Amino acid sequence: MDYEIEASRSTVSAWSVARLPFEPRGWQRRFRGELRLALRALEPEGGHGLIAEYDAPDDAFVDVENVLLYNVGAGAHGHLLGPGLVCRRGSSADGRHHLRYALASAIPDPDPGATCVIGNLAADLGDVLPRTPGEWWMRLRPRTTIRTGRPAAEQVADSFVLDLSLEGPDLPGRRSAGIVKALLDGVVSCFHAHDASAPDVLLPRLASLALPKHAWDLVCEPSTAVLGVRPLVRPHGKGIAWNPADERCYAFRVAFTYGTRWKVHAQLRVLA
Repeated sequence: MDYEIEASRSTVSAWSVARLPFEPRGWQRRFRGELRLALRALEPEGGHGLIAEYDAPDDAFVDVENVLLYNVGAGAHGHLLGPGLVCRRGSSADGRHHLRYALASAIPDPDPGATCVIGNLAADLGDVLPRTPGEWWMRLRPRTTIRTGRPAAEQVADSFVLDLSLEGPDLPGRRSAGIVKALLDGVVSCFHAHDASAPDVLLPRLASLALPKHAWDLVCEPSTAVLGVRPLVRPHGKGIAWNPADERCYAFRVAFTYGTRWKVHAQLRVLA
């Protein structure tokens, strides 16, 4: 047997012999389809959010939000987010890949042991919600600070936890699921710096995305790079792709609240 799914009114548990990719084939496509049906059948009560967990038998670099959310499809779990969600990655002892989804009346801390705050950002976005990682980065990077006694270059975190809150005029709701991926990529990018590679290609492409003239200087500026310097932006087709190290994020929480304006707050935490 390649996979198995167990479901109740409030939980879905599954295991598979291989990680679910973004474009599955064969038995993985069937697995994804059955997993989607099980998640859609969950019956959230008012005020309930989602706790999603992935236990892996290896240390492969994968984004926990991709495995738990994006690769499954936002349409399968958008109705479950309510006031928010928590995603976590752990270890599997049996050589299988385990997924667990549970409805929760309260959205817990993603990791109470990660108490050392090394980065912080907060922004009032007004009436317009960013749509892409680049738009999130541009709005949030000038409002990003680090909380450490040493230079950012000496504070590179191997793994981290993100704790985010997003306030807006039409949250919570199904739209929330589609926002998470770009939001996470944009926030994590704020704690990196670009290694200044490929300027001849990337400079005009950044300009074509209507980013300010100082975007190149800002993306290469290292003062908040507690996650390190890397090829943060790279050519992709005729545009650019953002390349933050969000595979090092082993747990995150996103809390959704209603408000008349879009506002976001994020903490980057590590184990003390």
